Amino acid sequence: MDLIIIASIGIQLTAAGLALFLIPETGRRWSWILIAAGLIGMVHRRVHTLYMYWEGRAQPDPAFELLGLLVSIIILLGVLQIRPIFRQLKAANEKLAKNEERFRTVADFTYDWEYWRGPDGEFLYMSPSCERITGYPRSAFMENPELMFEMVHPEDRPMVKAHLHREHRNQGTDTLDFRIIRADGTQHWLSHRCVPVTSEQGTFLGARASNRIIDQRVEAENRLRESRRLYRDLVEQSHFIVLEVDTEGKVFFINRWGLDFYGFHEGELTGREALGLLLPETDHQDRDLRAHFQDLLERNPGHTFTEVEVVRRNESRATLSLGTSVMVDETGQATGILCIGIDITARRAAEKLKEDVERIVRHDLKSPLMGIIGLPRIMQEDENLTDRQKEMLQVVEEAGMQMMDLINQSLTLFKLESGTYEHQPQPVDWLAVVMRAVRDTSMHREPACSVETSLDGQKVAKGMQLIIQGDGTLLYGMAANLLKNAVEASGGQPVRVDLTSGDPCVLEIRNRLPVPEEVRQSFFDKYSTHGKHNGTGLGTYSARLAAEAHGGHISMDTSPETGTVVRVALPRDKKTA
Repeated sequence: MDLIIIASIGIQLTAAGLALFLIPETGRRWSWILIAAGLIGMVHRRVHTLYMYWEGRAQPDPAFELLGLLVSIIILLGVLQIRPIFRQLKAANEKLAKNEERFRTVADFTYDWEYWRGPDGEFLYMSPSCERITGYPRSAFMENPELMFEMVHPEDRPMVKAHLHREHRNQGTDTLDFRIIRADGTQHWLSHRCVPVTSEQGTFLGARASNRIIDQRVEAENRLRESRRLYRDLVEQSHFIVLEVDTEGKVFFINRWGLDFYGFHEGELTGREALGLLLPETDHQDRDLRAHFQDLLERNPGHTFTEVEVVRRNESRATLSLGTSVMVDETGQATGILCIGIDITARRAAEKLKEDVERIVRHDLKSPLMGIIGLPRIMQEDENLTDRQKEMLQVVEEAGMQMMDLINQSLTLFKLESGTYEHQPQPVDWLAVVMRAVRDTSMHREPACSVETSLDGQKVAKGMQLIIQGDGTLLYGMAANLLKNAVEASGGQPVRVDLTSGDPCVLEIRNRLPVPEEVRQSFFDKYSTHGKHNGTGLGTYSARLAAEAHGGHISMDTSPETGTVVRVALPRDKKTA
């Protein structure tokens, strides 16, 4: 009997000790202390029973003591079984706490303003970044859920109110841009995106939203919208054709003026082949435009320009100056071709009319001029004329011939500029042409300016020649213009004209004064002049055209120390086309 009681005492003491060990693992101090105290009380009762049994004062009931031993065993087993459960719960709680801390850290430190709003409209979570965006702390939203609506710009409140109503009714994901007024009174654009939150069973738990300041994006969109408006206004109101074709050559866009020009209505051309309908298959140089467009898409050489003749819907014809360039996307991939067409039909007609009029005028001037040239020749045959009178008639005849040359030269220069000049060189005494220009330039010039001439370093004498292949009229005009410029810029000092035979032969015209800084870079350009009251800037320009027509080269060197030298190099024996 005493063994049963001692066993019960030992088991109960063990269970009480284990209960106390569970305090740090479960954090339930008083619960386990009370359990341990109860077990100690049971131990005290068993010890009293054992003492009374040993003193012979009492005789314990074997069945009752066995039952007590069984209860003690059950209590011990229960404590032993519950300990792993609490350990698992503790580990799970610690893991849950760590996960919660991790997720809260992620949520609290998001740059955007995040919140979770329950079905009743109360905020269940609010990220601290709300204060950075709105100027209000998290507690302000928690205490006043209506604050979010109150800070919305008055003009945007109806839109936001309707959105929040949908948000509370679990009507799916939604996005909204609106303005807010921060706590400091400044206005900002906010991008709001919300998604519904549901449990695993599908129960609606509210809405989670993310908010971001988008002032820069809105400003960029406004600038882009304004630039598009300006571009559209510019394109639609311009008086030239703006045509965009895709990589297959089909019309992607054409502006209003282009539609009116061709006689089509909006939508009629989109998706149709541009070549053959709006543009011809070849340009004015018989270049295949289809192959040209393909080459543009493959090589993207930049802007190209040409002229084309188009046929409009009413069968009328027009001439376009056509500029083309490749359109590319943000990756540099070709997406199509942009064509800018300017109607030059009227200009071409005017140029043709001008050319015809000038040709007629030149023809009409030549007729009376031939009489002016022929009359002095007839008069010189009279025997009663003095030598002085004959010399004067010779001057009149030469002046008439010079005027005839100038008329022919103006026509030739026009052909050079328009690209219609056909060079047909003939043997010309280049030295005689230069000497004639020297004489005509020096004639009647006051005060006189001496012109010194040489050929291969020797002073020009009677009988000298320098034969080259060229156009006498062009060569005379070139020499006369260059000499006239040199004499006018000489300041009364001598002008030197040096010719060097060879191939090429070289003409050098020197004067002591430098060319003004303002026109040095554009000396041979059209209309380039400085300091001349009646200067047109066409002398050096026509000289350059004449030199190039002969396959030669013209240049100028100038400095205050050496003066100015204009150098013309012409091929002597080669016939240039």
